[in-house]
Amino acid sequence: MQPPGTPSVDQLLVLLTVVEEGSFTGAAKRLRRATSAISYAIDTLEAQLGVHLFDRGTTRKPKLTHVGEAVVAEAKSVSNSVDTLRARVRGLLEGLEPEVSLVVDSMFPSIQLAALLSDFHANFPTVPVRLLVRTLGAVEPVIRSGGAMIGVGCVIHIDPVGLRQIQMPGVQLIPVAAAGHPLARAAGASPDIREHLQLVLSEQLAAEGREYSVLSLKTWRIGDMAARHQLILAGVGWGGLPEPMVRSDIETGKLVRLDLGDWRGGEYPLHVMHKVDTPPGPAGRWLIERLLASSAGAGAHTVPKAAAPTKVKSRRRAPRRVARGRTK
Repeated sequence: MQPPGTPSVDQLLVLLTVVEEGSFTGAAKRLRRATSAISYAIDTLEAQLGVHLFDRGTTRKPKLTHVGEAVVAEAKSVSNSVDTLRARVRGLLEGLEPEVSLVVDSMFPSIQLAALLSDFHANFPTVPVRLLVRTLGAVEPVIRSGGAMIGVGCVIHIDPVGLRQIQMPGVQLIPVAAAGHPLARAAGASPDIREHLQLVLSEQLAAEGREYSVLSLKTWRIGDMAARHQLILAGVGWGGLPEPMVRSDIETGKLVRLDLGDWRGGEYPLHVMHKVDTPPGPAGRWLIERLLASSAGAGAHTVPKAAAPTKVKSRRRAPRRVARGRTK
C-alpha cells in the first residue's frame, strides 16, 4: 500500500469550499475559478490521498464519504493553523513583539491581573504572553536577566539604575486573622501581639536584610503568598495581606481586620518597569498603559477601615541596595 501524498493548502481550501457551498459550481463561483478546475483539484486530492472524499453516485450534490468527513475535519484544523500563521506574521510585519513577558510581584492582585491579561488577549490575539510571579525583591533579577520584558514590583526592593520606572497606585496591606483567632476575638482589648505567631512573606527561608512590619517575637517566614493566605484562614497565625485578596473573606466573616496599635495597615508601593535599553513594542506599551489605568481605579472598593492606615515601617534604616532575603 502506497502512503498518502501531501496535499497542498490550496487543495484543502478547495475541499472546504465545496463542503461549505454544497456544490462544485458554488465553490467555483466563490473562488472565481472554472467548475472544471474545482473538479480537477478534488480528483487530484483524492488521488494523492488514495481515498474517495465524495460519493458522487447517490445524489446530485457531492456528499462526503465517512473518510471524507474525517479528512475535512483535519483540513479545517490545517486551515485554522494557516490563518493563525498569517495573522502572526502580519502582526510581526506591523512591529508587534513575538512575545510579551511579564513578571509581577505576588502582592499585585490576581483578579486585577487576570482581567488585564484577558483584555490583552482580546486586543493582541496573536501575541503570546509569558507570565511569572515572584516575591518582593525577586522581581528585579528576572527583569535584569532578560527573563521578562516588563515588571511590576515594589520600589523598596529595586535598584533603579538602568531601569525605567513608572509609579502606579500601590496595594493596601491590612493585618488580618481568622475569625476564631485570639487577636480577632480581642474586641477592643489590647492584646500583646508579640506573643502571637505572625506569618511573614519572605523571599527565602533564611531571614536577612530588612524586615517590614514584623511585630511579633514568633514568626514563620513563607515564600508563597497563596500558602500564607491559606494558613491565616486556617487560624495558624496572623499577618498583613493585600486588601483585594482578603476582601471577600472579610465580607463573609472568614477573616477579621485587626486593629493593632503598632500597625493598622499601610501601602505597598508599586512601579511598572522595563530595562532602558530594551523598551517594549506596541503590545508591551499597551500593557503598561493598561496596568497604570486599571490600577488607578482598583482601589475604589475597600473594606471599612479599622483605623487610618500608616505607612509601612522598617525596623532599620534602608540601605541604597536591598539585600536578599527581605520580608514583608
